Amino acid sequence: MIIPKLNTAKSIKFRDSVENFYFRSFSNSWVAIHPNPKGIIQFIGSFVFGSFPIKFYKYLLQNLFEQGYTIFVFRFPFTPLKFDHWQFTTELLKEEYALRVEVIRFLKKNNKTSENNLEIYLNDSNYYWLGHSLGCKYITLLEILSNDLNQRELILQKSLANRYNQKLLSQLKSVDIARENAEQEISKILNRPTLINKYFIQNQPSILLAPEISNTVTVNGINIPTAKPLSKFELLVSPNLRETKSMIAQSTNLFNLTGIISFSQDFIARDDVNFLCKQLSLKPVNPPLHKQLFGWHLDPNAVEIKHLGACINGLFGELIQR
Repeated sequence: MIIPKLNTAKSIKFRDSVENFYFRSFSNSWVAIHPNPKGIIQFIGSFVFGSFPIKFYKYLLQNLFEQGYTIFVFRFPFTPLKFDHWQFTTELLKEEYALRVEVIRFLKKNNKTSENNLEIYLNDSNYYWLGHSLGCKYITLLEILSNDLNQRELILQKSLANRYNQKLLSQLKSVDIARENAEQEISKILNRPTLINKYFIQNQPSILLAPEISNTVTVNGINIPTAKPLSKFELLVSPNLRETKSMIAQSTNLFNLTGIISFSQDFIARDDVNFLCKQLSLKPVNPPLHKQLFGWHLDPNAVEIKHLGACINGLFGELIQR
């Protein structure tokens, strides 16, 4: 997926926002750089709303910034007929590598941070993932791809069968190339060797907000799973629900740093929340970190966001301690 580069000088500042809270465009995404960050939250939103994240998640992102995080905001692909979720997943991680390079270059060039703060951006474990709704599927796929190479190949072969093909292998190879290029660029900027974890997002905490991995279609408030009666549609999606669940179940050594936040009145994500919580309960780290809040599926898009923001911050704190 090729998107024209944006002007890195462009920025958005909200009229009623706190000091220093504004987004600069880097590569194909938006970044709010905290002057003294305790970590970097990387956010991918839901279908439609996630395609315009600065508008629809403004209050949530501002709240997280106020709690001490630099925010990387990725755009959900605004392509309803784009069913290759592997492609966007790999493009997402390549974009993350590009953001690391651009942000570090910006901070170094403009003397925008101390050396101690700069080190925050060089430590893989300081990068956290936050997804909402279908955006959580991409984070889940990144976690699956974080298995060691032999285990990853076994899981993909068993779950995908003949859909584990040369196209997917090429996409995975492109991520390795992008990571190596990012390492070289950052090393040049800092004039010292720099490495990025080759196991994708391994050891990076992630929080799934109302996770939706089943490609549910909602018509007049009724959830219609795409496998039945829309089986032809389900076959177009890669990976589909069956494949995704199989890969999650087989990733026995991963998802130990994954937390879930669900909403009591959310009937869209309920089945996926139940499945993911069951999988997390099987991990050696018990109990699973799951917080249920009062609300519904689109609460992350709301204005009154303080309670949710505090819950996210607290949950990341618990995950980091694991």
